[in-house]
Amino acid sequence: MIMSAIRIIAAITNLLVSACSEPELSFDPDPTKGSLHTVNWPGVYQGTFPCPSCDGMKTTLTLIPPNQYKIATEHLGQSDIPFKNGGVFNWDETGNIIYLDRGQIYHVVEGRMYLLNVESQRIRGDDEDKYIVKKIAELPSKSSIRSDSTPYSSHAKD
Repeated sequence: MIMSAIRIIAAITNLLVSACSEPELSFDPDPTKGSLHTVNWPGVYQGTFPCPSCDGMKTTLTLIPPNQYKIATEHLGQSDIPFKNGGVFNWDETGNIIYLDRGQIYHVVEGRMYLLNVESQRIRGDDEDKYIVKKIAELPSKSSIRSDSTPYSSHAKD
């Protein structure tokens, strides 16, 4: 009787713990089914991330095929001059997550990207909807995109 009660309590506890834990991102292992091949990902994305020392970090991220990016970050309420940088990004093996060479990680879906934590998982909590950049524009024609591979870096507007 006591062993049965212990088993029932253990089963209920296990069920409650598994129901409350956050699901990990999982993807089809076939990279041809990933965002790299199924989503119109090149373009300009924008969002404002939470910032403990300012009113928010307005981030504009441009993804340029095959694997370059430009980023501008403005600390709202502190400076009107955005920090600009650029570099390269790499796709994960599933073709769904990109890793910027500056350390940021994004889950790419149609029309938006989710900033991920260092474990490549969605940021959860009260502000989870603030860790999204939404696609605001397609890339201009190829002739107007810089053809050199040198990313820019500056602290002032162009």
